Amino acid sequence: MVREDELLPELFWAADEASVQGQRRTVRLLRQQLIMLTLASIFSSFDAKLFGIDWPSWLAAAMFAMAALATFLLNRGNPQAIWYEGRAVAESLKTLVWKYAIRADPFTPPGGEKNPEALYRLQLADVLHTFRNSAALPLPVHADITPAMRRLRESPLRVRHDVYMRERVRVQHDWYTAKEAACEARGRRFGRVATLLPVCGIAAPVIQMGGWFPVNTLSFIAAIAASVSAWAQLRQYRPLAAAYRVAADELELIRVHLAALDLTAPDAEETWSHLTRDAEDAVSREHTTWQARRELRV
Repeated sequence: MVREDELLPELFWAADEASVQGQRRTVRLLRQQLIMLTLASIFSSFDAKLFGIDWPSWLAAAMFAMAALATFLLNRGNPQAIWYEGRAVAESLKTLVWKYAIRADPFTPPGGEKNPEALYRLQLADVLHTFRNSAALPLPVHADITPAMRRLRESPLRVRHDVYMRERVRVQHDWYTAKEAACEARGRRFGRVATLLPVCGIAAPVIQMGGWFPVNTLSFIAAIAASVSAWAQLRQYRPLAAAYRVAADELELIRVHLAALDLTAPDAEETWSHLTRDAEDAVSREHTTWQARRELRV
């Protein structure tokens, strides 16, 4: 039985790995930047000397230097662009592969008057041209039609139906559902923290005026609040949860239609072609967001 990882060409795995590495580097450097800025704010709030040395100020300066280094590396290497571009390449190619392999529209038009292999290569060329200057697109890499793609395409409709339902629709639906739940949970946690920090900021001046705490807490509470807000903006928990929910709902509706398809009907192939095209379009809508972010710079 054909599995999805057998279908995908080398280019997908190269772009996917570039995206993963870009994401890890972006998150790591931005986390370092925010933590260092917060620590610098905390150290600068202390007024203490040891052997005549103002050690909190020196520590704050060191934290600022490390934050500046993280910012420099983010701007110089631009890993966020590689993250987004690599994901756009990988998912665009995956959609193209599935459409070809299962004979989705336009790769099986009524009457079969078009050459599906030529159409595949034409659309592949469009993807390669769009990302021709991207560091997420290592060249040369193999992106032609794989033996598994040909094998699945030549299989009877029932086989293509079973493989697609199992390897694409169900897997993608489960992935979207899991990601939606995770983003919702993280969004709620960050929302609670973002609500709590201003409350702490309100209480801080009262504590300071009462002389109960000698350290100026306002500055580092503000820094922590800004860091939490910046992190939430990067991760986009709530917008992503909404996008995943819409995609999962669309896939569930399409799954119902595909499951109800009469595979023995005279027009089964044509109906299948249109339904699977709609399914891939539903998946690609979320991936279009990645492509729209291509020009985003940290």
